Amino acid sequence: MYQKLYCHSEQSEESPQIMEDPSLIAQDDKKGFVAMTTVLILGAIVVAIAATVTLLSIDEAQSSLTLYKGEDNLNLVEGCVEDVMMKVRADSSYSGTTISRPEGDCNISYNPGGGGPVDWDITVTSSATNPYQRKITVVFKRSFPVVQLTSWKEI
Repeated sequence: MYQKLYCHSEQSEESPQIMEDPSLIAQDDKKGFVAMTTVLILGAIVVAIAATVTLLSIDEAQSSLTLYKGEDNLNLVEGCVEDVMMKVRADSSYSGTTISRPEGDCNISYNPGGGGPVDWDITVTSSATNPYQRKITVVFKRSFPVVQLTSWKEI
């Protein structure tokens, strides 16, 4: 609060001049400085929290998308494995190295000792251009008209 002091000017006796106590002005300036500093600090804290929440939300969205794309790619590779097993069931000399599906392409590799015509050990991988690559190793036996699955493992 300002303490008002009245004094009369020598030039005019009718209009008093208002003078403020300088010590009170200095106290009010300090209070204003403290208030402005508090507002600035609180504003900085709010901005930091908002930025952190935004960055965490973006990171969570990216993780969710990666999981979704990885699961889609796993479904593609599982479909390719099933296609290979059906082709082997129909033709014991099948030796294809790729399978094309509407979702994408898969590569087939034949592991040692399991290239047919009865015992099969294959690895099916999504195409190398896919950033969410998945790989499945399958061991099975073919005895026409049946294909007997021994092992199915995602690597």
